[in-house]
Amino acid sequence: MTKTFTVTVGDRSFHARAGDRLLDAALRNGVDLLHDCRAGHCGACVVEVLRGVTLGGESGPGNVKACQARIFSQIRIAAHDAPHPNRRRATVDAVRTLVPGVVEVTLRLRRPLAWRPGQFVKLQFRGHPPRSFSPTATLAGGEFASDRLVFHIKQVRDGRVTPRLGAEIGAGAPVTVEGPFGHAYLRDDRPGRIVALGSGTGFAPAWAIAAAALAADPQRHVVLGCGARRAAGFYMGPALRLAARYPNVDLRVCLEETPPGVAGILGGTPADHLADLGPEDTVFAAGGPSMVARAEHLAGCAGARFYADPFAPDPKPANGTLTAADLQRAAQRLALRRLTGFLGRARRTA
Repeated sequence: MTKTFTVTVGDRSFHARAGDRLLDAALRNGVDLLHDCRAGHCGACVVEVLRGVTLGGESGPGNVKACQARIFSQIRIAAHDAPHPNRRRATVDAVRTLVPGVVEVTLRLRRPLAWRPGQFVKLQFRGHPPRSFSPTATLAGGEFASDRLVFHIKQVRDGRVTPRLGAEIGAGAPVTVEGPFGHAYLRDDRPGRIVALGSGTGFAPAWAIAAAALAADPQRHVVLGCGARRAAGFYMGPALRLAARYPNVDLRVCLEETPPGVAGILGGTPADHLADLGPEDTVFAAGGPSMVARAEHLAGCAGARFYADPFAPDPKPANGTLTAADLQRAAQRLALRRLTGFLGRARRTA
């Protein structure tokens, strides 16, 4: 007989079989956990495990992706208090070049969209596939508006969408906004220092978190770390000048390819300068995978809370081109065949 366990989400409980995926079991029992891709990429379904044991889908200390985590005991989880995804129609208000290869895109919404600083949304410009980006605060004012969304977007060479921003996708272009998604957002109930790190256009969610935290409490201790590979890609200056007005804000500005002896500029990435982390800190990171992984490691060693939403490549259309999921399944099948062959040879020679 298959063993069953009790799963508790808030004030609701249900039964699940051993080995069930948490998200599947919840939806099957009428508990609507937030989710999107169901493949472990987007982070929309991350929940906090308060008690019990799950296997797989780990996403920072105490957090798991419900679509990947399998149930192996009685568990109690806390679903993050984030707005449910919605769809909104919008138009492009402006596209402005910040530095070569990075544009600021401002959208005007027909109806306001609730989101938390640090989350991301999907944008679908008419005639183009959807892409995920993080709304942020204005660079020079650190402000948010209920009828506008601001984005920092890297124009990816040979991309299907981003190189067209400012050219065929300009002011007045229609766009559908879907979201918000993600769990790496500012929590109002967490005291202590906020450490917001962003490399490249990963600075967008980091700046959203820092700006919102300071707007709510101008005395909040904030570490704002930003970085770029080289000086030509550094667009964050106006935001840093604004943040520098706060004596309680600690700026850590990095260039991976920095000329020697430049005052105030650190080498490497923002994650290379976190030696002072402690258990009271809450760390948010966005940008390059290696930078995010290092920040997560250092936060874990220090006992700090850590949040990050992975920036996964968008899948290719179903036109015969293999997607990342196809490649992963193929690799798993290959590994299984190799293991089966090895065990067969071992039995024959035993």
